[in-house]
Amino acid sequence: MERFLRQARHAPDATALIVGGVELTYRELDLASAALADRLRRRGAGPGRVVCLRLEQNAVAVTGILAALRTGAAWAVVEPDQPPSRLRALLADTDCAVVISSGPDPVLGSVPSAPGLLDVAGLEARELVLEGEASVSAGGSDPDGTGVPDAAPAYIVCTSGSTGAPKGVLVSRGQLATSISPREPVYGSGRCTFLMAMRMSFDGMLGGMFWSFTNGHTLLLPDEKQLKQVHELARLAAEYEATHLIVVPSYYRALLEESRHLPETLRLVVVAGEPCTQDLVRLHHERLPGTPLANEYGPTETTISCTVQPGLDPSWQRIPIGRPWEGAEARVLDERLREVPAGERGELYIGGGFVALGYAGQPARTAERFVADPYGRPGARLYRTGDIAHVDETGALHCHGRTDHQVKIRGTRVELGETEAALEDHPGVGQAVVVCDSSRAEPRLVAFLTPAVPGECTPSWPDLRAHCGEFLVEQAVPVLFHTLERMPLNTSGKADRAALKALIPEAAAGAGGATAARSGGETLGAPRGTSGPAAAGHLRGVTEVWAAVLGHGESGAHDNFFAVGGSSLRVIDLHKRLDQRWPGVLRVGELFDLTTIASQAEALTSRLGTTDPGDEGLPAAYEL
Repeated sequence: MERFLRQARHAPDATALIVGGVELTYRELDLASAALADRLRRRGAGPGRVVCLRLEQNAVAVTGILAALRTGAAWAVVEPDQPPSRLRALLADTDCAVVISSGPDPVLGSVPSAPGLLDVAGLEARELVLEGEASVSAGGSDPDGTGVPDAAPAYIVCTSGSTGAPKGVLVSRGQLATSISPREPVYGSGRCTFLMAMRMSFDGMLGGMFWSFTNGHTLLLPDEKQLKQVHELARLAAEYEATHLIVVPSYYRALLEESRHLPETLRLVVVAGEPCTQDLVRLHHERLPGTPLANEYGPTETTISCTVQPGLDPSWQRIPIGRPWEGAEARVLDERLREVPAGERGELYIGGGFVALGYAGQPARTAERFVADPYGRPGARLYRTGDIAHVDETGALHCHGRTDHQVKIRGTRVELGETEAALEDHPGVGQAVVVCDSSRAEPRLVAFLTPAVPGECTPSWPDLRAHCGEFLVEQAVPVLFHTLERMPLNTSGKADRAALKALIPEAAAGAGGATAARSGGETLGAPRGTSGPAAAGHLRGVTEVWAAVLGHGESGAHDNFFAVGGSSLRVIDLHKRLDQRWPGVLRVGELFDLTTIASQAEALTSRLGTTDPGDEGLPAAYEL
């Protein structure tokens, strides 16, 4: 906080933040955060307590993070579209003073002894700036949070839990400062505009955010719509001449398809949150040959990122996660916490000043993952990452997968056990085992289920998805569901995950077979206000395209694309396939509003009239 306030005094008119069309200088962001901090204090925010932000990505939300720091409280971002279980877990595990929300929050009404609500619906950041100016004019004092101890919590990030219950990683103010301080050798020292292609609930956002705010740079954030639409994010980078981009590898692959929109001002791209592949490095150098690429690694429990590998080269056979940042330590150990020789594999442990405080309100789970450091000073701890790694001949670290059932889906950490627990909570499900299918460009989850009552059917896919949505983030909801009479077991009597992975093609084929039923049966229905062969052809054609993109045919006419396994990355594939069949009729941006088969087919029919060029050669009429 001190370094941010120093920048506000040193360069008050420099642009600090750009998001959603709103631009704030350092002086304005200082005044706005002071005003919001005053509102929070009056509602009980202070050291030892938590401020929960339930806002979409906008200027008020960013101001709320700084305001929480000024009060001495910790902040936690749980966006409105996060599953209710995330907010309930946070409130159960912490002393939350206030929830900042844009309107009433229905989840709070279901929580006993819920904290107070600060409703900021309609509030603009400019109003907070004026409020702060009025306070300064009136001679008001502003406790700015600079006297809060480094050991005090700064923020909480809610993550997936292997037992089914989410957990909150608690990071101190000192650990945040330690993580930010050593980044200059990679990020550079010149004036920067940092574009973060991430949501605020993702801790990877914080590296660029606080590097910007503590060094007088500009933080450039996409709003919710720009983040979902890759081409819009590329245009945002060009409009404001971004110099730095931090992005998840899977998202960056899609962004490179729009590389013609990316500006020549880019001086560095950093990928983080997922494994970086040789193929992605090669694609980057083809599209942006003059821009260096760096790879950052770090679980949430090690404060944003704990290792970095700059200067990624497409000629490398493997892409390393690099070496620890200054202040962090990395050790590859065996099961008895002995260091393994260079070149041999072991489990990666992280030590030093980057190791988080632990899990909020969960001492047993903290003790399980944060262990005493036999190589450090008394009281020092190591975080057990669960990642298998080795050190190469140059001293760089390489990762080789997991020791447990944790996976990364679009940059989000997913515990397969949490997804399984959510499915088994459904009264119609007996046993659930979830595996990750990595055979496609974008990994997907496949759930194998047995019915609660032998011989009966398992719940429908829409029912299962709706049920999962109550407990899981979007990335943790399976794309495919496959019913088995009994679960295959290994010699230890546990579910045989290898055998289940071998069944994925069968599961996908079975799901794909539903396409014909959907397109040929009454359940699909015709687009409203349309009839005739062309409308039916568009409906059937869009259904087939969805099945090819999603890998299953279990989509009804009015199902939302994002609720049946779609994502912002899959929208790009969807548009390509639709454009191949009906060139130039639908724009990619429209697909974020036309999110159902019916709405897309209706748009095709209204624009193409009674003919369907995509169905030339097909019979003139067929049954629906």
